[in-house]
Amino acid sequence: MVDYEILHQFVTFYRTGTLRETAEKMHISQPTLTRNMQKLEAEFGVPLFNRTKNSISLNETGILAAEDARMLLKQTENMLQRTRDFDRKKRTIMLGACTPVYIPELIHRITAVYPTAAISSEVQKIPLLLEGIRNGYYHAVLLPFCPEDNDLSCRKWGEEHLSFLLPKRHRFARRKSLSVSEMNGENMLLFQDIGFWHDLVVEKMPDSRFLVQTERYTFMELIENSTMPVFTTDYSFDSLPDSVSIGSRVAVPITDPAFNVSYYLVCKRNASPKIIDRLWP
Repeated sequence: MVDYEILHQFVTFYRTGTLRETAEKMHISQPTLTRNMQKLEAEFGVPLFNRTKNSISLNETGILAAEDARMLLKQTENMLQRTRDFDRKKRTIMLGACTPVYIPELIHRITAVYPTAAISSEVQKIPLLLEGIRNGYYHAVLLPFCPEDNDLSCRKWGEEHLSFLLPKRHRFARRKSLSVSEMNGENMLLFQDIGFWHDLVVEKMPDSRFLVQTERYTFMELIENSTMPVFTTDYSFDSLPDSVSIGSRVAVPITDPAFNVSYYLVCKRNASPKIIDRLWP
């Protein structure tokens, strides 16, 4: 049986064309490489090289063998990677969420229950989260509603209520509450990484223009130094800073039900491990 490492050396020789460069790349001596090429040729049982006193090169049969060997090595690498990924996925808790705000808290709680497990989390669009939990890609997902699906189990995780953070001289700054329609048409600051809120805001305020920021520091600087309204939230977690609080601004709660959300942690009813059951006393 052909040795995997020798086959790798053979393909490297095919790419470099010289024993010296191949030996350097494979971190072996040139005499050892020469012996390995002779051993490989004996395994094939046919001549693979053209040899002269001072050089060695692949003949046509050797080139064919090297091209096939390269494909075989690639297939082998893919097989190993898929196997490792499958094993890692079995030992990794996959978490999806419609918003980033609760991810630190979820990871904190999951780690307390499964201290040796790896956790992979991502913010994704709601249809993809539903598809992922149904096909088993995610172990649990956080959604802004409880799906009507007999194959899924859900429990309320928390709430989030959005407000407009307005400059104190804004015409609505003295209001006790505001609807989104009243603010529609205003130019606003908007942070990019807010999950499903981004699409909701754009949908509900079609006449507004949004200055979208991708860097948190720049976003905070603009809030402090501009007069553009911005959204803020009542959510806070002990590992996160509190909601934005700037001395020259005031938070006015939004009355629209869509901006006052209850979140639910969702998993498959027959899931194992049953994360949704173990995260509550």
